[in-house]
Amino acid sequence: MIPLYKEIGEIVLRKEKFEEFPDYEKKLFIVRQYCIELDNFYYTEKQGDTIITQWGRLLELNIDTNKKECEFMLGPELIPSNKDELMIFANYAPNDPSIYASHISPKSIFQFELADFIENNFKQISWINSDKALQFLNYLTNIQNTFYKKINNTNFLRYDCIVESQKENFPDPEIIPEIFDNIKDKKKFNKLYKQYLNKYISSTLKNLNYKRQAYALRIDGNFLHQGEFADCYIDVLYYYLFERHYKNTKNKGYCHICGNYAALPEDVFIKQKFFGTTNPLYFDKVDNSFTSNAFSMCETCNKKVLTGIQYASSKLNTRLLGLSTIVLPEIEYTSDSLEELIDPERLLKLAKLIERKSINKLIEDLDFIRKLTVKLKSFNLIFYNKPQPNSQEFIINGFIRNISTYSLIQKAEDLRKTVEDYKLGPMYGYVGELSLEGLRYLILPSKESHPGLDDYTSINKDIINLLETYMHNRKFKYKKLITQFVNIFNRKNNNLDNKDFRQSLDITPFFMNLYIKHLIEFNQLEGVPIMEERKIIAVLQDESLSEYFKTHSDIYENNYYAQGLFILGKYISEVEAKQRQKDIKSPLINRLNLRGIPVQKVLSVVAMVDEMRKVWETYYDAVTENYFRECLQGITKSSLLPEEVVFHILAGRAYEDYRRKLYFQEHPNIKNDIQEENNDQE
Repeated sequence: MIPLYKEIGEIVLRKEKFEEFPDYEKKLFIVRQYCIELDNFYYTEKQGDTIITQWGRLLELNIDTNKKECEFMLGPELIPSNKDELMIFANYAPNDPSIYASHISPKSIFQFELADFIENNFKQISWINSDKALQFLNYLTNIQNTFYKKINNTNFLRYDCIVESQKENFPDPEIIPEIFDNIKDKKKFNKLYKQYLNKYISSTLKNLNYKRQAYALRIDGNFLHQGEFADCYIDVLYYYLFERHYKNTKNKGYCHICGNYAALPEDVFIKQKFFGTTNPLYFDKVDNSFTSNAFSMCETCNKKVLTGIQYASSKLNTRLLGLSTIVLPEIEYTSDSLEELIDPERLLKLAKLIERKSINKLIEDLDFIRKLTVKLKSFNLIFYNKPQPNSQEFIINGFIRNISTYSLIQKAEDLRKTVEDYKLGPMYGYVGELSLEGLRYLILPSKESHPGLDDYTSINKDIINLLETYMHNRKFKYKKLITQFVNIFNRKNNNLDNKDFRQSLDITPFFMNLYIKHLIEFNQLEGVPIMEERKIIAVLQDESLSEYFKTHSDIYENNYYAQGLFILGKYISEVEAKQRQKDIKSPLINRLNLRGIPVQKVLSVVAMVDEMRKVWETYYDAVTENYFRECLQGITKSSLLPEEVVFHILAGRAYEDYRRKLYFQEHPNIKNDIQEENNDQE
């Protein structure tokens, strides 16, 4: 994965013409790769019946050198488009010095120590202008001496410099006995100071306090990275974040990326720390005696990896089936024209072929991404937990490698053709657009099947396994799919509290059979029962049913038990159509045990349905009736699972509903005797 990031970074740097940048622009570019993303600073709040999205805000400390006073102010929103302007950092090591003028922690402005750091490391920093650097140090030293004081060898913002309106509860250790009395116990001292600091922000500064917040220092209205000494500030950050790791030229070894013998850093600070991986190369701690084994990178490769990670995190991130995802192209060769391989629009559209969308949108997306298949043979998906704003923990939940671009496009084309052949889009709208996302909602839990499901963490692994099986052309197990579907259908049926959603649910067994056919088409289904040859005297003359059984031949053509159950479902649909005319609230299907019907109970279900058909005087076709009865002979001795029995009944019922709706769609002048179906989503 790290070499792949290096390839992406190399393309980005070449595209940006990085090597042509002046020194300051080069340093600024690298420093910006360490800035945190702001897309996780949003949150939702309920105002009445409306859920609104809020973005965190920057809490600024403005130092006025003329008035010699400090005032806290509310800064800009922490929205992604403000990332480069605000340049907010997070610690990349537990003991990072407080040198950042904008940071996710309030420590950056309450305990600012940039001048001390520069003084201690002045000769080590590669200044662009050393004379200006001295001015910068004097400037910062004056700021620190005026507005901060040292306690326990640590800088603290002065109480007497704060504007009068913001002094209440200010956490000055020297005027709060509880803190000052523990001055010799550093751990307890720091803990108490943090408590009083948080109390100050949440009380005195409550009007400036947001649920998601970052903090920044302004001096006379300017950020340090925008003011007179911006270049010097970037010099310092570049040194601390990147350059210092390569200062020890005696610490040499072979770069694990390019293989060149070069100076190596003792530690590699990767923005994505890859918690949860098992790859033995994801460690560091290089020293002179261990450079051949520990993972490390030369300076050139490190810049490329750093750039690649940042680009992927900000440009190639999305959500797939509700999971935070990064889409990475598999770059198989070197060329001067690889920019299209990292084109975010094409890559994200490629990954999102698995999502539900209208046929027109799918056709548009397919046309747009086909160009990729010439050079991009495969791609990868990383599924991860988004780090919280105050955390660098990057937990990988799954990594699906080498997904065939061609295969995924072929599958999307097959589902598109199925939707068009069966005219599902116009009839069922969004729920009629077949996709892997649609299958996910038929076989895995969601809020419709599990209303109390607030945390999807428990099923994330199942979703990733579904994706991996489908995208790697592995085989699904037929009986497991059927069991999963029946379980979810039954749960959704029990939770229905609005009749408007029933039609969307009732058609799903028909969709499920289309998904099964789709998987068979791509040789991704195993365990379909092979029925023993059986002679049957009756002949099925219903052309629609006969054609359906041939189209789904792997499931139905030689499985007469399944055919009989399918026809039983058709009969149930006919009764329910009559019931709807009389506005009967509970459909006939609810009289069945939808969790599973043992084969020994099938004939009693048939008897119950026969009685209902008589009561409701549904259409009687003697030829189909004889075929139906003969199909079910001996079913009590069959090996069908209880869930299979339910599925085939539901599938026949759904298909009959589909045929009826299709008929009235093609004959709009004929009065429809069933309620209008809606296009509600799962």
